[in-house]
Amino acid sequence: MALAVLFASTGVSITLGQVRQARTTAGRLTVVLVVTSVTLPALAWAASRLTGPGPLRDGVLVTGVAPAEVASVAIAGIAGGRAALTAALLIGSTLVTVVAAGPILAALGATATIGPTALLTQLVLVVALPLAAGITTRATLRPTRSLLSACAALGILALLILLWQVASQITLRAAYVPVTLALLAFLAGSAALGWLLTLGLPPPRRLALALPVAMRDFAVAAGIAAAAFGPAAAAPLGIYGALVLLAGALAVQRPRARTPAAGPER
Repeated sequence: MALAVLFASTGVSITLGQVRQARTTAGRLTVVLVVTSVTLPALAWAASRLTGPGPLRDGVLVTGVAPAEVASVAIAGIAGGRAALTAALLIGSTLVTVVAAGPILAALGATATIGPTALLTQLVLVVALPLAAGITTRATLRPTRSLLSACAALGILALLILLWQVASQITLRAAYVPVTLALLAFLAGSAALGWLLTLGLPPPRRLALALPVAMRDFAVAAGIAAAAFGPAAAAPLGIYGALVLLAGALAVQRPRARTPAAGPER
């Protein structure tokens, strides 16, 4: 329920104007989406080999099929990036996750407790439909600023609840040392991939696309891990969530790129 609320509130924050703006970079967006959909699962598989077999390894593996972190849209805007591009990549990566997470995990040799079809159904109900409902609500009802602020606050609350829920699965023991190293390796690799995929772009666009490549959604990953492998597999995603949010906070502290003033969006 918390994950559904998070994606619904995120959808309300996305305007049709933002989606239209993203058309100017459609080619690069497509390249980034295709490359990350192939490369990040392979990178997560390699990182998961740093841990022993079992649910903790499965949890690390799932990071590779997660979509872009929903918080990356707000972080990109705060840091001076083109949030419209980040939002477009978020939507695209979410659709890829919904459709392909189950088959990709199966192709990587993960033994799930539920099949790809059941996982697809859960992702549609908990991720895709709430996101679509939020975007549709924003486009049709034209909510006031106070209502948008309330939705944003609700999204932050849902994010904190999800982080608490996932972190509660962690038990302090030596097995989490290699798990943390594996997650750091995945985060560093995904950040390097984002840097490579955005070479040559102006700073605002580069930041907007590199951030969501580096920051994958820990909450969706935790939901997939719990559904496919059981609650114990979600524990590493609590660590990953803390690392990702810390990385986002550090990105905000960087000098902000100057962007030209934009007109009002609908």
